[in-house]
Amino acid sequence: MLRNWHTAGMSQEAANAAQAAYWTEVRGAQWVRDQRIFDTMLAPFGNEALRILDAQLGEHVLDIGCGTGTTTVQIAQAVGPTGRVTGCDIASTMIDAARRSALALPQVSFEVLDVQTGRLGDALYDAAFSRFGVMFFDDPVAAFQNVANFVRSRGRLVFVCWQHEDDNDWISLPAAVMRQFTPEPVLPTADAPGPFAFRDPNRVRRILKDAGWIDIEVTPFAAPARLGAGLGLDEALTQTMGLHPAHVLRRQVDDETFTKATAAVRGLLAEHMANDEVVFRANAWIAQARNP
Repeated sequence: MLRNWHTAGMSQEAANAAQAAYWTEVRGAQWVRDQRIFDTMLAPFGNEALRILDAQLGEHVLDIGCGTGTTTVQIAQAVGPTGRVTGCDIASTMIDAARRSALALPQVSFEVLDVQTGRLGDALYDAAFSRFGVMFFDDPVAAFQNVANFVRSRGRLVFVCWQHEDDNDWISLPAAVMRQFTPEPVLPTADAPGPFAFRDPNRVRRILKDAGWIDIEVTPFAAPARLGAGLGLDEALTQTMGLHPAHVLRRQVDDETFTKATAAVRGLLAEHMANDEVVFRANAWIAQARNP
């Protein structure tokens, strides 16, 4: 979900390698360990995008940035045993976990590859899908062109991505608290690869148009974000302090300052408790398009 924001200015090859290393060596292990927490938070958004995708029995679908494979398995259930689903991710750590999650589904396969440059299969897909996995490309136009090369004519594309950080209190409010303690806070850079790179719907439309897709629609979708899988304040705090602003904070301050910042974040999260859950409103875009 929240990948690093330090690839701006790198060559394409270096940026892709940095993303792969970051997700394989740093964030992948956290995602595997906390899969339930992340899946609970992202489920309303993924489910709405899957509803729009409307995968049918027998279809062949590509799941981009599939992570630990949750949405891949959901798509497999929709396409049935006569269909096929390929999940791909740049992080081998995530793909290893995804393969374990789908051992009983012969119609599912997983690949470690870079969607921007890799070969995505030997047969054309009926559709491509992503739950928060497409905002990290160094060259998004090239990436979506590559996807189009492996999707049949009139095949469809559906993905969900975050709106602006400022429109997502689950990250903006804790980040604001943490940045008060951080000597050199790192802010999301406009258009740079990262979780909020597609915050501008007009940019999303331009990227897809330039990549050759047609019938492009980008619509807003809002839902509650339940931090910590709804398991209370401690779990919500653990998830929040595992996000990128906290990583930046941890690198720059001593233990005492980090402890003070963590206590301040805990106080903020406590203000958003409802029925023993920490809940924020979250805002995303759902994009859909067709291949000519």
